[in-house]
Parts: sequence; structure tokens; C-alpha cells
Amino acid sequence: MPRHSITVTAYHADGTICPSEHRHTTGGSPLTEGCTGRERFLATCSCKQWTSSPSSTKSYAAEQGRRHRSNQLPAKSAPPPKGPAALRKLLRFDAED
Repeated sequence: MPRHSITVTAYHADGTICPSEHRHTTGGSPLTEGCTGRERFLATCSCKQWTSSPSSTKSYAAEQGRRHRSNQLPAKSAPPPKGPAALRKLLRFDAED
């Protein structure tokens, strides 16, 4: 099964990518000269089959990616019973036995 890795990309309002080198305040205001600020974030998966809906925060885009990745994992089967439950299952006989 291919590994699903998620990449979150920031975009300016004009649709260009806001590079990670662009610095911003904690409130999101741009500190890098010429940067118009991050307008939206998109998460994409390496599977090339999924892209998040645009979000206003990086953390929400990353969360959408985590949800996609967890949905791609195979379902885990229930672990076998332990202790008395396992013993009862082993000792159970059909009525025809």
C-alpha cells in the first residue's frame, strides 16, 4: 500500500504560492517585503487523488490531511479474545457433536 504523505501549501490572494521563507506575525500579517499575506491553505496528498477544500488556517488544512490519511489505512480487525472468553470459545461444542 502506498504511503500517504500530506503537504500543506499557503497561497496569496492572487493565487500564487506564499513560500515558507516568507515570515509572518502570529496574527498572520506579512513581515517579508512584497508578501501580500497568506489568504488560504490547501492540503494535498502524495496519492494525487485528494486535495483539501481551501481553509483559512494551516492547522485546519493539516487536520483535513490527517483525516484523509487515516481513512486510507486498512481497517484493523478485532483482536482475538483473551482469558476466559478465549477458553469458552475453545470449549464450546455444537449440539451435533
